[in-house]
Parts: sequence; C-alpha cells; structure tokens
Amino acid sequence: MSVLHVAADDLRVGDVIVHDGGETPVRVLDRSAAPTIVTNPGGEDEVSGYVWQHVQIRREERTA
Repeated sequence: MSVLHVAADDLRVGDVIVHDGGETPVRVLDRSAAPTIVTNPGGEDEVSGYVWQHVQIRREERTA
C-alpha cells in the first residue's frame, strides 16, 4: 500500500485518509455539492473539504 499526497478530488472508495486524528477509510464519496466533497456522508467519520485541498492517503496499489 502506497502513501500518497493527492488533491481531494482524486479520492477513491477504498483509500484511507491519514490525518492527525488517525485514519479514515473512504467508503462513500459525495461530490453532489461541488466544489465540496464529502467522505462517508452521515457517518461518525464524515470528512468534508474542497476538491482542491490536499490529503494524505494510503492506497492499495493496483496491478494489471
């Protein structure tokens, strides 16, 4: 699993956001209120921000 620094707009289901409070697995992404993006809407671990903000994530490497 790679650690990446990406724009929030590049988040994918399955990513794990790494932050000061720990880690948040991305289960659902809501882009309907663009330019805001909401991760895990309605959940205890909901995270929101703007698509241009950057986040540190862990992402499973995909193989062909």
